[in-house]
Amino acid sequence: MQWSKTKSTLESFLCDQLQGRIKIYATVYRKFHDGPARVWITFDKKEILSASDVTYTVMHEELYQQMKKDKNLKGIPYNSDWEVMFQSKERQALVQVSDEVEDFLNNQNIFNSFHLYEPFMEYSSLSIEEALSSENVIIRAYAMLDRRLGKRRLKELKFNENTHPLILDFYKIRCEVEGIYRSFLL
Repeated sequence: MQWSKTKSTLESFLCDQLQGRIKIYATVYRKFHDGPARVWITFDKKEILSASDVTYTVMHEELYQQMKKDKNLKGIPYNSDWEVMFQSKERQALVQVSDEVEDFLNNQNIFNSFHLYEPFMEYSSLSIEEALSSENVIIRAYAMLDRRLGKRRLKELKFNENTHPLILDFYKIRCEVEGIYRSFLL
C-alpha cells in the first residue's frame, strides 16, 4: 500500500476530537546512503512520537558497543565453515546484547522507522479488540486514539506500572480531548 493511502487510512481512524489535530508524517532522505527514513506524529503541531533511522542507529550502536565492553564480549571467531560461526556462543551473546539494546531504546520511545511502518500498514486490518491486545506497542498506543474505542470503554481501561510510556501518553491525550479526568495507573 502506498504511504499516502496508509496515512489517510490511519488518520480516518482518529476520534472526532482528534481529526485534524493529529498528523502523521514520513520522509526518506534519498541523498544519504541507504535512504534512511523518519516517521513522526504531531498533536496540535507538537511532535509526540518520532522514529528516525539515523538517531536510532547511532544510539543503538553507542549502547551496543558500551554493553559489549561492559560484558567483556568477544567477536565471533573465524571458521571456514560459516555454520559454525553462525551457531557460535559468541554470536548468540552478541545478538542477545543487540536485542537488549533494542528493547531499552524502544522503552525510551526511541524507534527505527520500520518500528512504525510495519504496525501502521497492519493497523487498518485489525479490529479494535485486536489492536488493544496487540503485542506491538505502536499498535496498542495508536488504538488509544481510535474512534472505535468509545468513551465508556476508554474509562474502563486499566494500566499497571509495566505499561509502555507511549501507550500512557496517547491515552492521556485521548482522555484530555474527551474531557475524561482520572488516574492513569490503576
